[in-house]
Amino acid sequence: MHHVVDRQQVRHRWNRAYPPVLTITSGDSVTMELRDSSDGQVHPDMTQEEFAAIDRMRIHALTGPVAVAGAEPGDALEIEILKYEHHGWAWTSVMPGLGALGDEIAANFVHFWKLEGGQTRSMPGVTLDLHPFCGVIGVQRAEEGEFRTRPPGIFGGNMDVRHLGAGARLWLPVLAPGGGLCAGDAHAAQGDGEVSINGMEAPMTVTFRILLHKGRAPVAPYALVTPDLVPPRYLTKPFHAFIESAEDPREAARAVVRRAASYLQARLGLSRERAIILCSVVLDLKVSQMVNLPITTISGYLPEAIFDQPSSIDGPR
Repeated sequence: MHHVVDRQQVRHRWNRAYPPVLTITSGDSVTMELRDSSDGQVHPDMTQEEFAAIDRMRIHALTGPVAVAGAEPGDALEIEILKYEHHGWAWTSVMPGLGALGDEIAANFVHFWKLEGGQTRSMPGVTLDLHPFCGVIGVQRAEEGEFRTRPPGIFGGNMDVRHLGAGARLWLPVLAPGGGLCAGDAHAAQGDGEVSINGMEAPMTVTFRILLHKGRAPVAPYALVTPDLVPPRYLTKPFHAFIESAEDPREAARAVVRRAASYLQARLGLSRERAIILCSVVLDLKVSQMVNLPITTISGYLPEAIFDQPSSIDGPR
């Protein structure tokens, strides 16, 4: 059987006491209409001043919860992700104190993306391919009470795993009766790291098929994802790799983002804010090594294929 949950069924916290808005049977599919992560506060014609004034206690807006009949702690939910449909626009921001370089950001700044089919050309000099996914997919927590949605955990939640696109299958442990599945924080695209604090935050419609596996709870979220971990067009040209090593992995990652943003500023003439935003939606951070104690190496990969014109910048940056 197929079900629909509209975007009026929204929660902003995890709480196992929330009653389900829908109870389904194992094997059913459900289409969930998702608001953007701001709960509809952000819109493409708003000013920078209006963006700075949004209520951040309403982040994230999660559709649900959906219960599965017979689901009990110790069971698993297998969530097969069937389809995402964007609604034509998205936003990404930088905010003081947040993200990889939040201590270097002086003021809030938001950039809007026009989404056209599977691409966006809303940043000067680049064409980006979309790969939509939910930043938040989770079940209700085992603990009693209300909890903010920002930290992920055993229950899933705000994991921001960009490979949870259409075709992926996600297993989550059931921690409360019925499971209480919620989803939201949809992104039209994101780099591994989400370094500005946002991906391409977008209202979206997602369709899942949900299976209940009795007594097979994983110890933590597990997924089987599709082979195309990078948009295929990006594989047609080389990648720029920015490599940094440090005792603190976060400091190495921050150095990578600084260098990649500086490269984008020089090549495209972007402001620093827009360069960091572009890093957040397309730069992939990877742990290259953590064996050479106490040093960790972080690499950031930027696809040459995103650029509309060949580079006039040669040599390392």
